[in-house]
Amino acid sequence: MDPQMQQLFGMALGLTPPWTVIRIEFNEEGQQLDLWLDFAPGSGFTCPECQRADCKVHDTEERTWRHLNFFQHKTLLHARQPRVKCPDHGVKTVSLPWARPGSGFTLLMESFIVLLIQNGMTAAQVARLIEVPDTRVWRVLHHYVDAARARADFSDVRAIGIDETSRRRGHNYVTIVADAEKSRVMFATTGKDAETVKRFREDLEAHGGRADQIEEVCLDMSEGFKKGLATEFPAAALTFDNFHLMKLLNKAVDEVRR
Repeated sequence: MDPQMQQLFGMALGLTPPWTVIRIEFNEEGQQLDLWLDFAPGSGFTCPECQRADCKVHDTEERTWRHLNFFQHKTLLHARQPRVKCPDHGVKTVSLPWARPGSGFTLLMESFIVLLIQNGMTAAQVARLIEVPDTRVWRVLHHYVDAARARADFSDVRAIGIDETSRRRGHNYVTIVADAEKSRVMFATTGKDAETVKRFREDLEAHGGRADQIEEVCLDMSEGFKKGLATEFPAAALTFDNFHLMKLLNKAVDEVRR
């Protein structure tokens, strides 16, 4: 293998010792690039449990990850993922610098997937673009949404907006609650009744907030929301949003005109 090509792809992947590119195969007809990564014999790795360095390799497992396309060509990484034997914690699977545990995508590919979703593409559209089942795209999204939700801090939220939207034809609704000051979605759940408000209060408290800290709520004139807010956020002032007020006003004017 050309050492310059080996070094070039290693730099492109951001590899650091002991990892190197040991083999490259390009299938022009199939428009696919395959890269094999490996480590030198005798290499030591860090225990993922205690961060002890230079643990000896116990065994390895051959794995494959989907990477960003090389120009228009599908790119796959192949490597032996080692397990180390830590004196204190036994046999543990080593964390890899290019992929998170349990994922079949590299970190860069997952970043690309999330970026596409953030810019308006659906999971099905992304799946078609990168030629994978949409279930794999959903697993990536669930992982990062769950991770972000786990870090969410609602301790400083004082004003919220609450509204529902239809998720399909018929009476299938999703209620969304947003931080009115920071313009961020805080919570989403099925339904549009008092029970949805209760679920939001429980989620608020699970992320460092308190019901008595909510001073103002902007909402439509939903009886379910008003009932739930009176029970779960009794100290909050209710403000009916302009959109729904104007909708009712226009409807009334139209009826009078007719």
